[in-house]
Amino acid sequence: MSSAVDEGPKNRAADVSVTAAVAGVMAATGSLATGTLFLPLTVGWVVLILLSTLVAIVSGHIGRSRARRRGLPGRWLALASLVTAYLTLLYVLLVVLLLIGVVVGLGAIVDS
Repeated sequence: MSSAVDEGPKNRAADVSVTAAVAGVMAATGSLATGTLFLPLTVGWVVLILLSTLVAIVSGHIGRSRARRRGLPGRWLALASLVTAYLTLLYVLLVVLLLIGVVVGLGAIVDS
């Protein structure tokens, strides 16, 4: 006897989107714990967050379109991950602008 249950068709793009969005949020909260002004580590965190966020955005859009066209489950799951990914992207952009401002400000202080 097999205990496997056939769940029907799956929307793997929505699942990938959720996983990548959660990874981006986890990396974003981890970047706060490492010290924002340690530049090499911060750049690594920003790259990790950007990659996971971009994967979440692309696969979220694919998952929503597949759910709509083929009637697969996961349409709202993909939407939730899209919202999370776009908010995480906004966070990354604000952190990058903050870092640029700090570097420019320190440069202005040192030059004067």
